[in-house]
Amino acid sequence: MLAPETFTVQWLKAVMERHRQAKVLFWWPLWTILGLLALAVMLDGPVTEALRNWPSGERAFFRFITDLGKSDWLLIPTLVAGLVCAGALQLRLSYSWAWAARGIVAISAYIFATIAISGLVTVVLKRIIGRARPMYLEDLGVLHLRPFELLDWSFHSFPSGHATTAVAFALVLRTLTNRRFHGWFIAFGFAIGLSRIVVGDHYLSDVIAGSFVGLASAIVVRDYFVTRRWGMRMQGAHVDYRMFSAFKPLMRWLRRRHIPALFK
Repeated sequence: MLAPETFTVQWLKAVMERHRQAKVLFWWPLWTILGLLALAVMLDGPVTEALRNWPSGERAFFRFITDLGKSDWLLIPTLVAGLVCAGALQLRLSYSWAWAARGIVAISAYIFATIAISGLVTVVLKRIIGRARPMYLEDLGVLHLRPFELLDWSFHSFPSGHATTAVAFALVLRTLTNRRFHGWFIAFGFAIGLSRIVVGDHYLSDVIAGSFVGLASAIVVRDYFVTRRWGMRMQGAHVDYRMFSAFKPLMRWLRRRHIPALFK
């Protein structure tokens, strides 16, 4: 269960209250689906064609940054770092190094859980929906579906996995920095999402849906960590991130230009 003061619980309470008053619980997801369908019909084709015709210089930039939306470059390092530091904690580390290892485990677990869960949701949706990618735009149109297509990646367009990862990681960074630089993080997520259209792998509606999946998943994971006070806690209406405090004992030694002993 999540703590009552977290965003997730407050949002669910608001939805349930609106449903009690006006019976909108069913209509909310229905309107969301209809909105995405309207967006796909009206804008997916024209936006894809327009971005395909961008100058080669702009297209080269977006081809360069688009791989930043891959989840592997986040999942593998955080998994390895978390496991190595968790194993090191089984040894007789000195006080400063033990706390630093705990901090790395906590940060790695938070990033890994956010990216893995948001990515898993997207992977499942892709295979259930089976939407054709923009490479089939001229032949099949923007709304050709092959539901439950498990293997053919060319029918895994909706939602965009890169956009999911980019937005989820942007919220992670915003949390890690206690809401600093949020404008840059929003720009990062927007640029990765736009790049998926420019390189021809996704439609606009794919990117928007992936962004919502990434945002929702990241909020739920963050609130789960807050509820269990795993390096975070509620401070008023905001989440106060405290995982970096685990590095303070080690940093005090390093400021004195002294590296403490690794083991007791």
